[in-house]
Formats: sequence, structure tokens, C-alpha cells
Amino acid sequence: MARSKTALLAGLLLVAPTASGAADPWQPEETADAVLIREDVAWPRLLHGALGLPEWLDVAVDQRTRFEYLDGPFRPGEPETQSQYPQRTRLRIGADAPAGVRFLAEIQDSRTWGDGPNDFTGGEIDKVSFAQLFVSGTRRDLLGSGLRGDLHVGRMSLDLASRRLVARNGYRNTTNAFDGVHLQLANEGAWRVRGFFVRPVILDPSYFENESEGQQRLWGVAYEEQRCAWGQLDLYYLGFHDRLGTGSTLTRRYHTVGARLWRAPRVGHFDFELEGMGQLGDRTVLRAGANVRLDHEAYAGHAELGYSFDAPWSPRLLAQLDYASGTADPEGDESGTFDPLFGGRRFDLVATGIYGPFRRANILSPGLRLLLKPRPDLSAWIKLRHWRLAQEDDAFVGTGLSDPTGSAGDRLGTDLEISVRWRPRPWLELEAGYDHWWKGSYLDEVGAASDDDSDYVYLSVRFRL
Repeated sequence: MARSKTALLAGLLLVAPTASGAADPWQPEETADAVLIREDVAWPRLLHGALGLPEWLDVAVDQRTRFEYLDGPFRPGEPETQSQYPQRTRLRIGADAPAGVRFLAEIQDSRTWGDGPNDFTGGEIDKVSFAQLFVSGTRRDLLGSGLRGDLHVGRMSLDLASRRLVARNGYRNTTNAFDGVHLQLANEGAWRVRGFFVRPVILDPSYFENESEGQQRLWGVAYEEQRCAWGQLDLYYLGFHDRLGTGSTLTRRYHTVGARLWRAPRVGHFDFELEGMGQLGDRTVLRAGANVRLDHEAYAGHAELGYSFDAPWSPRLLAQLDYASGTADPEGDESGTFDPLFGGRRFDLVATGIYGPFRRANILSPGLRLLLKPRPDLSAWIKLRHWRLAQEDDAFVGTGLSDPTGSAGDRLGTDLEISVRWRPRPWLELEAGYDHWWKGSYLDEVGAASDDDSDYVYLSVRFRL
């Protein structure tokens, strides 16, 4: 059996087309989760062709293995150096039924190897579970209106607008999942409205132990306008109720509204993105053995201006600025620390994994980014960002570091990151990256694991079959 599997895999790789060569293998007209998430690379579906499957059945495998090394950590209690091998494997099985009904099961196994007893693993481990398991229905001419309608019921991934508040994780080894219902009404190519009511799935390292609970609920509605020639507009509202409790926080009840205006990049033109997010509500914390209710009011924003040059390697230069509010008085009766909910941060802040010092909470960060594309199958980018706390009395969120007196200041330092991605075959992706963080004076004062600058290196290999 092992020999037959090896032979099948070898056969798939031998007959697979090159990135610039033969005709593409079979592709589904649209995956069942296409309206839920944004996948930037289509899977070649080599397994489908090799097994001779009918077009109504979709089977695909996605496997990524990454090596990570961190020298000069920042979270208290961690060793001076650490390295790990996180692995993430996804098996997707989709089936189309008559009348626009579809089924999708996505089984995911996430685990890490080589970690030491005090190394950071965070949310990297989630042994065999369902990342998605839903049934959907699509009507492309709903009630004769010419509009498209979609309904998804079950466990699903979600990308919302810019993905800064709700995202299907790309870099992280585990993946956000939600149990519930999702609706879409769209005039394709012009606008769409989405609404959902879900319960976030709580990750559990055991096999098939992930489940959602009524103690966490997330709901929202989003509108995407695509008809303006000068830019596209996203408007959204998110409600979140959490009674699970994390650290000193016992409950969270937030209402978040946001607007995003952006223009896609074009050679020889400027592009831009402006996004503002406001958050209101309350949270209850534990202080000196007593429950204290805090009024919550927080804000976050992102701004960037880019230009794509008509030159070799297709350079695109971006100036970026990110802000997320903090709490002015950590012992007061008001909360001002922005909560990024279930958003992603790899794409515009920093690599996560065993690294990931910066979150969209209590930060102020200007930066520059240069993107290059020497060939269709090769891309790279260089990022330089300066980091400060928005409120020096508030915590350096997610690191376990804080100074309520504010005497440590707000200077977190500057990081330089380089990343290169190569796709020599449609089914193979190689990526390497390096980040150097010149730590600021704040880290010298608050008991970080190391006063030395941080160096983070990663190498990854990804197969999509």
C-alpha cells in the first residue's frame, strides 16, 4: 500500500505542468467556499485527474511544512533560542448536487515538531479536526431578479473585507473556524451584501475535539461596492459576545463598525487604502478578587499609498501607517484597547508562528514596503517598520509585557523583514523569510526574555495537489 501511494504521488509530480508550460489541469468552476474566503492561488487539482474523478466531485490535498528559528525572544520565560517544525495538512472533499446544492468537508491536521519544554507554541497545534464542514445552496438568478443568492450552513472559514478583523489564517499553523449560517446577495461584478451569525470554534489539541460554544457569538453584515472606477468601498458591522474568559478579562461585549476605501494597484498609477474601525461596548475584568465592568471605546486605522512602476521586476512601493488604540489608565473604569477579534496580521504587520510580537492593539507603526516580481513564478518583498505603543501605560498586547507606571516609555523598536516566494510548479511553493527586530528601550525595562535584538528565520515548502 505504501509503495502504491508513493507511485501515485510520483506520477502526479511527473505529469504536472510547469508554471509556464502545458494546459492547466481540471479546475472547478467555483469552489463551495469561494464567496466565503479569498484564496490567491488556485489548487491544480492533480489528484482529481489522476484518480479519474467526475466533475461533480472535488478532492484536493494541501500540505505545508515550515522550519522556524527565533533568537532573542521577548515573551518572559522563553529560552534564548528556539526552533520548531510546524506542519499543516488539509484534505478537501467537495460534492455538487442538483439545483445548486453543494457540500464541502475540509479536514485539517496541525501540529509542530522539535519544540522544547519552554518554547512558544501558541495556537500551532490542532490535531485532526474539521476546519470546514458545510452544505451550501446557490441561486444565480434569485426569484428572477438577476441577483445571486448564496446560503452556507455548518462549519466554515470566513474572510471579511480587508481581513483585519475576520480572516482565514494563512501563515498561522491553525485556522479560525466558525459554526453557523452565512448569507450573500450579490449583483456579480457590481456589489454584494453578506450577513452571518456564527459561534467561533474553540481549538483543542486533541483529535476531533474542536467545538463551538454558546459562550462566544459573532455576527455581522458587510457591504462591498465595486462599481466606482476610482476605488472600491467596504462597509461592515460586527457584534461579538464572549463569556469564556481569558486572563483577567471575564466577558467582552463589543460592537465594531468599519469603512474601507481602496484602489487596486495598476502599473504606472498610484493606489491607496484607507480603513477606519470603531469599537464600542463593555468588558468585565477581575481586580483584587472583584468583578469590575469597564466601558469600552477603542479605535484602529490603516492607511497606505502605493505606486507601481513600469520597470523591470514590476516594483511597487508602499508607505503604510497603522494605529490601534490602547487604554490610557489601566486601573480606571474605561477600556480603550482595540480588540482585533479574529483578524489576520501577517499580510501587513508581521510574521506570526513562534514570532509575532506585534498585534493590532495598542500600537502606532509607520513603515515602508517594496514589492518585487522578477518573474511570474517568483515574488519578493522588503518591509521596514517602526513600532511604538499608542498608550505607554497599557500592555504590549500579546507578549505578557506591561508597565502600568508608563516609565518604560513607548519605544518598541524597528523591524526589517525580507520574504521570497517561488512557485517552480503550480503544485509546489517554496518560501523563505528573515526578520530582524532592533528592540526599543521599552524592552530593556519590562523584563523581556532577552534584551538582545530578535532574529527570526523561516523556510517553508507547500504542496497543493
